[in-house]
Amino acid sequence: MCASFSRLAKLYSRIEAISSYNSKRDELSKFFKSLKPADVRIASYLTLGTIGAKYEDTDLGIAEKMALRAVSQAYSIEEEKAKKLLDKAGDLGDVAQKLNPLKKSRMPMKRIYNSLHAIKDASGESSQSKKTSILSSLLQDSSAEESKYILRIALGKLRMGIGEQTLIDAFADAFAEGEGAKAAIEDAYNKCTDIGKLGSALSENGISSAKRFSISIGRPVRAMLAQRVKKVSEILKKMEGAEEFAAEEKYDGERIQLHKNGDEVRAFSRRLNDITSQYPAIVSAAKKQIRAKKAVLDGEVVAYENGKLKPFQSLMQRRRKYDIEEYTEKVPAAVFFFDIIYLNGKSLLKKPYPRRRALLEKTIKESGKIHIAKRLVSKDFKKIREFFRKCIKKGLEGIIVKSTSPDSIYQPGNRGWLWIKWKKEYAEGMQDTFDLAVVGSYYGKGSRRGHFGALLCAAFNRKTKKFQTFTKVGTGYKDEDFARIEKLLRKHKVSKKPPNVEIAKQMEPDVYYSPGLVVEVLGAEITHSPGHTAGKKKRKGLALRFPRFLRTRKDKGAEDATTVNEIRGIKHGK
Repeated sequence: MCASFSRLAKLYSRIEAISSYNSKRDELSKFFKSLKPADVRIASYLTLGTIGAKYEDTDLGIAEKMALRAVSQAYSIEEEKAKKLLDKAGDLGDVAQKLNPLKKSRMPMKRIYNSLHAIKDASGESSQSKKTSILSSLLQDSSAEESKYILRIALGKLRMGIGEQTLIDAFADAFAEGEGAKAAIEDAYNKCTDIGKLGSALSENGISSAKRFSISIGRPVRAMLAQRVKKVSEILKKMEGAEEFAAEEKYDGERIQLHKNGDEVRAFSRRLNDITSQYPAIVSAAKKQIRAKKAVLDGEVVAYENGKLKPFQSLMQRRRKYDIEEYTEKVPAAVFFFDIIYLNGKSLLKKPYPRRRALLEKTIKESGKIHIAKRLVSKDFKKIREFFRKCIKKGLEGIIVKSTSPDSIYQPGNRGWLWIKWKKEYAEGMQDTFDLAVVGSYYGKGSRRGHFGALLCAAFNRKTKKFQTFTKVGTGYKDEDFARIEKLLRKHKVSKKPPNVEIAKQMEPDVYYSPGLVVEVLGAEITHSPGHTAGKKKRKGLALRFPRFLRTRKDKGAEDATTVNEIRGIKHGK
């Protein structure tokens, strides 16, 4: 028998009242342990406020206005009155809980899950009324507590401070030997990227199932990442003993993982979202220019016209649902592949980099939209430095220096020392650039009245699973940035500090945001400050001096933000 949704709703109520990460994990662990494998799968998705894996289409198409109409229909209240209650409460889930007279229900979790899928799949001229009707029916049959969370999931506003890493830790406690199993389970998720499928497998077969996951066509693995160094001389130290170095051009674009299966080609972003429709010309060219029946390639899409690279922000104009054809012509793009990790039925994850590069060169026919990343392989590090200078002169971000050793495997989701990035900012004496999650904003004054004056930005602490403030960014914005950023932040706005965010009292913002929008920030020096909470010790946290906004990073999720450990490493030159 399927578990009831009321149990899940009660779990969410308990978790909402808890601030401790360990306590949240323990609650989840106990709950998952009590479920059947099929229910673990459903509960995993719903707990992340979704109905499937990241790489699947899980957008329900439910806007607040539509959800408000469903509430109105379910509880026989005028829409205008429901809107007034919403304006006062600030959360439609709380409104539904107040209006719903039902104290108990026996709705199975599976019905909620299937109904949400039916909402997603509703199409045609009457799709909006179909979606509203299904949601209204769910609300009518649910208890007051259940209706609160049904609406939050439907609107994508569950916001309990729980991410994939929390579930991975809970799985380790529930189905394996806790701490020692976390690495194996995280490695499995990096390859399978379907949290529900992973949870279900662990529930049924224990830790042994974690080792069975590998790369598969149509299911993206998490991207391998590069480490950073404070000085270029440190690259030599980190790759000590290497006979030669491979330096590849570092492009300022969007990471793409392309899967080819016969005539079907799909493209995935670094966040694992399906972005196939965004790049029709690249997808079309890939069908002809990838000389393999089945392949998975790793690369970077850049704005590219007449053989010249365009700025990153030009490319981001193409991240849209509508007018794709218009922007395909307006902002032409090309892809530069730098790795191949699957070929004709065989995983290449454990093959060394030189072997993968050789296979990549055999598999790709370059021209037009499809290219191979240019590189230099040399024993002489002076030549690598010169290659870096030429890359900067071409307008590139810098270079990625890659290990050519026998153990230079592809590590999904890992930021190891097999790849090291060296960017122009480092060479110019600036400390570094940081990808930070926006967690608050301050009202603007003077010419910025009516807009934000500064953004409060946080790094991600992987140990505590909290977002800790690192800097307050008030410079670097262009006039057009304010309205654009405010629009992006609107869906993340919350009435109080999110449970997974740590903010010092003296730094409390005028507006709070649930971590979602990531911005790239340039800074000159990392210091200690009582005003920030990043890696806080002895009442002082790490803080970035002279921060300057560079751009928004729609291609990165909140948990892709620069970590507190990375910041410590940069400060201490490790």
